[in-house]
Amino acid sequence: MSKFLRKTASILCMAVLILSMSVPAFADQPDKAKETAEASSSGTEEEKTETPTEEQTTAQKPKPTTASEKTDTEKKGDTEKKGDTEKSKKVHKKKAKKNKKDKKKKEKKKKKDKKIKAPEDPVSVKSKTALAREKKLKRQLMQEESLQQSLVHTGRIKEEIQKFYAALNEQSGSVALPGVVALTGVKKSGDDTLVGHRVNHLLMELADKTKNNYLKDIARNYNFDVAGEMKVADVIEEEETIQLKQYLDQQLLNCEKTQDQRIKDLKKSKKKAEALKKRIKELKADEPRVFDPMDLLKKSNLSVEEIRLMLKGTALEEQAPAFYKCEKTYGVNAVMVMGIAIHESAWGTSRRAREDHNLTGYGVTSDSAKGINAPTKEENLMMTAKLLKEKYLVKGGAYYHGPTVKGVNQNYCVGNTWAGYVTNRCYEIMKRL
Repeated sequence: MSKFLRKTASILCMAVLILSMSVPAFADQPDKAKETAEASSSGTEEEKTETPTEEQTTAQKPKPTTASEKTDTEKKGDTEKKGDTEKSKKVHKKKAKKNKKDKKKKEKKKKKDKKIKAPEDPVSVKSKTALAREKKLKRQLMQEESLQQSLVHTGRIKEEIQKFYAALNEQSGSVALPGVVALTGVKKSGDDTLVGHRVNHLLMELADKTKNNYLKDIARNYNFDVAGEMKVADVIEEEETIQLKQYLDQQLLNCEKTQDQRIKDLKKSKKKAEALKKRIKELKADEPRVFDPMDLLKKSNLSVEEIRLMLKGTALEEQAPAFYKCEKTYGVNAVMVMGIAIHESAWGTSRRAREDHNLTGYGVTSDSAKGINAPTKEENLMMTAKLLKEKYLVKGGAYYHGPTVKGVNQNYCVGNTWAGYVTNRCYEIMKRL
């Protein structure tokens, strides 16, 4: 029994000991624990109401964000910037590569171009032929306009011409000269500006009374009263003499026509006068005649008569209107087209010129080549001018190397001496002006 009791007592002691260990240290001092908790709570509230110090403010400022602390948005922005930079670098690299490639291509093309030597000096001359031609056309125009006056003012003009003839007979005196001889004038020399002969004075009086500019011009530029003595009417060239008898008789005849006939003739005369004015305008006598081997689109300003003079005595002379037409239609300098024809056809005498009408070597790439021929020589010249304009002398043309003779040589001819030969031929014919 005592043994059982001892064992029971031992178990109870163990239980008490375990229970005493599980209770908090201040369990037996509730007031003290409460005070400690309250003091802690009160201190926290006081800290919240205090003004932050400078150190606390500094501590509260956000610190610089490091790479590892960046937000996802910032990291994304940095990635995009990096991507743009890399993309830009690629674009620049690609452009640089392209520029390098283009540069090499240009250098290669430059090396491929033929080394051509040819004269480059432009030629510009005042054409005496054009000035003389203009003077002649203007004189013809004045003559036509004076004939129109005789169709309108019939009575007054008829009376004055009859008076002139009477005065002319009186002046002849004992020596009766035929009217044709007395009214044949000889062209004055350049420094002779005087009106010193009897017939000249009579003509000036008639011109003033009838307001006839044509007669004034003749009286100033030709000497009368000398033809009978010198007997020059049959020996001097037509350009050096003039006969007024036929002109004055025509004016008298106009005065005798019916009104209907005069109206009809007046219309014809006005049409003829307009054509003369057009020819004078197209002649451009005051403008220089030009050949520039460095600009073949610069017009020559040549007339058909001048081109004919430049080619006089050659097989190409009859093609003067065609050369003129080449420049007028396509704007290619006519001297250049002539130079090509002279060189390629030996002044129009080659076999290809005679048999194939090919004056310019069009399509003749070798001696055995048939060439691109035309039904007529004019068509061959026009084909050549068109080819030069569209493919050789304008930017974008298939064979454009500049609007120069040397530029044309690059593809027009196999050799590199063609430009020199053609240019020298152009200089040669320009001297003929």
